[in-house]
Amino acid sequence: MKRWLGWGGLLLALAALAGWFYLTRLTPVRSVPSPGIELANAAATGPENHSAPGAQNSADVLRRRLSELPQRSPKAHAAMESMLAEMQKRDPYARWWLLPIDEIHGEIRTAAEHGDLKAAYALGIRYGQCSRALEDYAPQKLLAELDQEIELAGSTPVARGSMENVGNRISSELETYNACATLDRALLDESMLWLERAGRGEAKGARLAYVSAWIKQASGDRNELIADIERMAAQRALAREWLQQGLAAGDSDALDQYIEAYSGQGGLLPRDRMQEMAYRYARDLVRSRRVSEFDALWASGPTRYGDELSSQQWDAAEAQGRSIFKTYYEAKPDRAQ
Repeated sequence: MKRWLGWGGLLLALAALAGWFYLTRLTPVRSVPSPGIELANAAATGPENHSAPGAQNSADVLRRRLSELPQRSPKAHAAMESMLAEMQKRDPYARWWLLPIDEIHGEIRTAAEHGDLKAAYALGIRYGQCSRALEDYAPQKLLAELDQEIELAGSTPVARGSMENVGNRISSELETYNACATLDRALLDESMLWLERAGRGEAKGARLAYVSAWIKQASGDRNELIADIERMAAQRALAREWLQQGLAAGDSDALDQYIEAYSGQGGLLPRDRMQEMAYRYARDLVRSRRVSEFDALWASGPTRYGDELSSQQWDAAEAQGRSIFKTYYEAKPDRAQ
């Protein structure tokens, strides 16, 4: 029993740390990470992956400004490092997600090239995250954001104290940018290829990650997409197939992907407000089991708002949402329980 509780605590801690890590080191806060987007090379970098003079000057100024802010205490830093070390000790794959990409890239790449599907999945995700980080975490942008945060904070002691979190986040974002900038840009364009390899090998989570990545890349530069329309069409067909499989398997993440697709993002599916609301209601039903509100939500139906749908369409969305839940999720144990 104690052993079970220990592993349960570890998994909860890993989930919490992963959430913190993606928010502060990997996932750009301005948008969801995705592969295949156009990089801001002209503004941020020069040839051979070296920072352009303007970018380097901005980075120097940013580091100086960050050093003037309240810093994380040595005790808090040591505690975080200790937790990271313990998680890597317990789970050998955790290092592929937690360590900076420049420290771990060679290891992940080698494992992926030798057929490790977990490595292929991690490589695809992290390449996509770097693509977005190089766009969103450019030193010029971070410096402008820091100026804005300082202006909003004002000069009161309480507000100035809150700048520690801001400084820690922006410092982590700059570190992520620097780590990603060490990689050849051509490697980052392989994100979808590695996710596809992992998905075809049925690595857990890879297929729906591929769907999400396709939606995000399809929201990128239109001219670039048109230039490679045949590849995009083939990828879209595969993404649709894997999305349906995720739904059939009762994976609740598939509901998020359907909602996003039917909301009109990326062109994976035609925009359809009624379908979007049906899948939102199904997702709400799945989630409501976690807080013992399922019976009330089932009885009341979805919250009807806006004027895009008629009363009849809302009725249809409610009926379809219940059908989706009963068909794919009712018999599935809720994974959060």
